[in-house]
Amino acid sequence: MTVTWTPQPPTSWVANLNGQPVCILKGKDIGGWTATWMGDRLWQPPAHMPKATPQPMSFFSNLEDAKAAVEQALAT
Repeated sequence: MTVTWTPQPPTSWVANLNGQPVCILKGKDIGGWTATWMGDRLWQPPAHMPKATPQPMSFFSNLEDAKAAVEQALAT
């Protein structure tokens, strides 16, 4: 499995898994980043909300955390 990142200026990055786009990270005007899966993947609910429904989008405070979470999710 190889995850590569393609910048999409001005404030987006696309995660590619083996050459196929799987997730897009978008910088928000208010700060932070959203990570949205393309396709059927869903983010698990946060630990403090265990009964929440999994969602295709998740919020991260910085780009490095968002990239790491995407790579970790794709590794499992």
